[in-house]
Order: sequence, then structure tokens, then C-alpha cells
Amino acid sequence: MLNPGVAYEKTDFHVGVPGLSNIYASAGNTILNVDNFFNNNDFNANVALAINRISPKDFVAFNQKLDLINVGWSNGDRYFTAGVYQESDGVSNFPKDLIELAYFGNAGQNRSYDIGQINFRANVQSVFHFGINEQVNEDLHLGARVKLYSSSVNIRSVRNSGQFNSRESGSGILLEQSISNLNLRFDSTGLEDADQLSTGNILIGSNFGLGLDFGLSYFFDDRWEFTGSILDLGFIRFNKNTRRDVSRGFFEYEGLGIQFPNFAAGDDLISYYQNLGDDIEQDLPTETTADPYTYVQPTKLNAGLSYNFGGEGSWCECRVNSRGKRAGNQTLSLHGFSMVSAGNFFYSITGMYERSFWKTVYAKVSLGLDQFNKPNYGAGLALDVWKINLFVNVDRLNQFSNIYNAEALTYQFGLNLKF
Repeated sequence: MLNPGVAYEKTDFHVGVPGLSNIYASAGNTILNVDNFFNNNDFNANVALAINRISPKDFVAFNQKLDLINVGWSNGDRYFTAGVYQESDGVSNFPKDLIELAYFGNAGQNRSYDIGQINFRANVQSVFHFGINEQVNEDLHLGARVKLYSSSVNIRSVRNSGQFNSRESGSGILLEQSISNLNLRFDSTGLEDADQLSTGNILIGSNFGLGLDFGLSYFFDDRWEFTGSILDLGFIRFNKNTRRDVSRGFFEYEGLGIQFPNFAAGDDLISYYQNLGDDIEQDLPTETTADPYTYVQPTKLNAGLSYNFGGEGSWCECRVNSRGKRAGNQTLSLHGFSMVSAGNFFYSITGMYERSFWKTVYAKVSLGLDQFNKPNYGAGLALDVWKINLFVNVDRLNQFSNIYNAEALTYQFGLNLKF
């Protein structure tokens, strides 16, 4: 699934065990971990230190994938694949100014808070896909995959702007506060009727889109191989069960002017907060519509270079050379990945060492750097026995001794049958 043009193992047919052929989950953030908050120090002091550490460019992200159906079959020099997977992903920046405003308050603070730091997006979708992989010649494989996206749940709020300004009045008693240049937009689908969502309408959503994947694999010789892919060149058009809230304007607030009603003349109690709310609604109107919107999929780029070496190659057609024989039972490789989501740059550069044993057991260790800042040690294990292929991958092994120090965790599991 990472590369529709990879030099595949030429089975006649494969099928993934439904719900088990690929289970993937990843979550992390770029700055904080559990130990930052829960340690031997005072909790309130820890929170203050944590808030001081973050910046508006820091973010938290998650991604989850579950293969529901995955099959493939050969036809001459072509291998066809088809299937359905469910995916959810999201990313949100830390709005540092607003976190400070909420935690510390603005009493005695003569400063401006950036409302434009609000930046997030999340999507839940099902993906129906069909792909073709063709061996063009002895050295080159090309592949493409078409995808139909289906979604009933989506939220996003990006490219916002505005300032909340707070300053002491001349007397030093009252705070003069204002909101300026506010342009805040929130798009959502499926939130208003979330209690009516079921497994069925999450699997087959009410909004659809299209996407494409492309990939290749090229052998320079029987030891060197280059791979590359571009995934999720696509979009979803949300036009059912949508809601758009847009707030724009300016607002000046210099404190409540206390007035005492003349009860003898029949005056009623003055609703100060109701009047304040009316003023805010007048100066900062929120327009709510059911306008459709387009969600652009985060496009992913992968590139890899590998070198095979070691003992006698096993007679198989995985990572084949022109003679159908693998050159060595060991592989050194370098893999790069990049993606942009909600304006945040995701990347990883990973070096890997893989070795096969008895044409049955495949083990891998890796060392990489990514957007979550720390070096990442990972490992993978695969069993290829009879018709069964089983694999497990984990990362952040350097954090397993104290998982509370980890900013991110990822795991992957799969079970497939080959014929």
C-alpha cells in the first residue's frame, strides 16, 4: 500500500484476513510527554513549564488505518489489487497564546493574543481502491492505484486570523480589551447528527471524493534498487450534513458601566451581561451556513534506496533481478517520507538493516529521525510459512524503558494468505 509500483512477490493470488491484514496506529506530538506533567515536582509548576516550552508551530497528530478487505491476483506481467480500508487522521497546532490566556488569565497582562494560532483538521474516511502493477522490463516496475474516498465525519479550522488585545486603563483599575481583525472559520460535517452515526454510514459515507497513487521500482543491478511513490493525490467534496461557522469583525470592551435602576419609577433590573452579549453579537456576528467545501487529502511522498548483500540469495521472486534470484540475504536501505497537513510538515529519514533466515523469518532494525524530534529506534519481524505471511512493526523502542518519556508511539500488525 505504500508503493503501488513496488517489485512484488509474484504470487498467483493473495488475500488479507479481513480486519487483520493491516492494523496501523500512530500518535504523537512534537514537544510534550506524560512525564512533563506527572513527576515528583509540583503539578501546577509542571503545567507552567510545559506551556512555556511549546510554540505555535508545535502540533499533535494521530493516524489510524484498518484494512477491511485486501486481495490481489496476477495476470501475465501484471498484478491487480483491490480492497477497502478505514482511516482516521488528525492534526492540531498548540495555540500557545490562547492556552496562556486560558491558564494564566489576562489580569495585569498588557499584551496581544493571536487568535490565528487556532489551526486543526481531522477526517474519518473509508477508501475503496483498485491498483495495477506492471513489470515493464527486467529492471522496471510501474504501478498506479485509483481510490474512491467516502466520509461522513470531518472537521477543520485553518487560515484563521485575529487579535485579542488586553491593556490596563489609565487608572490601572480596569482592563481595556478588544478583538481586532477577527476572521475565524470552522467547517464540519456530521457533528450535528453524530448521535445518529452507525458503523454502516461511517463505512459508506454520504460525501465522496477521488484520489490517485503512483509508484515505481527500478533495479540498477542485482543489488541496488530504487523505489518511489506519491500517494493520495485527491480530495473529498463535502456537501451533505455540512456546517460552516464564520465570525468576523472588531469589538472594544472597556468594562461594564454600573447603573442603578430607579425602582420607584418602575425601572427593571439592568441585565448587564445580556447587554454585553448583545454587543458582542452585533460587533462580532457569526454567520452559519450549510455551504459545501473541499477537503484536500494530505499528499505523501516516499523514496527509498536499498542494497542487497550477504550469503547466497534464496530462489524467490521477491526483489528480483533479471535472473529471478535475490542477491543476498541481507539488505541495507535508506527511506525518506514527507507530507504536509494543516500547514505542518511531517517527515522521516530512516536507515534500515534487514536479514532473512531460512527463507522463513525476516527481521529488521531501523534508526531514524522525524518530526517528533528524537531519534527513533524501530524493529520489525515477519514470518513467511507455507501460505501464511505475518508481520509486526514497532518503533520508539528507545522509549520502552519509560514510555512516559515518549512523545510518539507507532505499531503495525498484519496477517495475509498467499497462493
